[in-house]
Amino acid sequence: GIYLCGIADHRGFIRPAMLVRHLRYVAKCQRFQIGSAVRCMSTDNKVGETSAGKAMQAATSSLMDLSVTDIHHKANIALTVALPTAFILSPSFLAYPFDLALGVTIPVHSHICLNLVAEDYVPRGTPRSAAKLLIGVVTFITAFGLLKVNLCGPGITESVKSLWRAPAKKE
Repeated sequence: GIYLCGIADHRGFIRPAMLVRHLRYVAKCQRFQIGSAVRCMSTDNKVGETSAGKAMQAATSSLMDLSVTDIHHKANIALTVALPTAFILSPSFLAYPFDLALGVTIPVHSHICLNLVAEDYVPRGTPRSAAKLLIGVVTFITAFGLLKVNLCGPGITESVKSLWRAPAKKE
């Protein structure tokens, strides 16, 4: 296999920033071992010459430069805008894109916040990775549940609004 030296931290976990730096290093046509053969990546950038390729490169480079804090702050802004808008538009079909955005943004925001809580309050020397694994599982289940509510049910905002509606009277 490919040995990616220098991209893992002291626990063996791959750190995204280090992986990006390593991939940029490899992309500069540096030689690396694959089995017994030595290969080199091409420096030809045929995709970047097209307008779609340039747009993709700009989007990719801006995403690669985001830190967890940046993602958290962008999720805060997205929630601040999407939540009231979704509640205002809720009975109409216009709320559907906002419900889908909430279905992604809420788990991402919660995952980042819970990981920060785990780093602060799970003592060193205890298995922090187990706590973070549990947080990842909870995030996945939350995202899947919100997706199911959005695709198979009335949507997130209508589900929340139904909590304050009077139950239907049986005759």
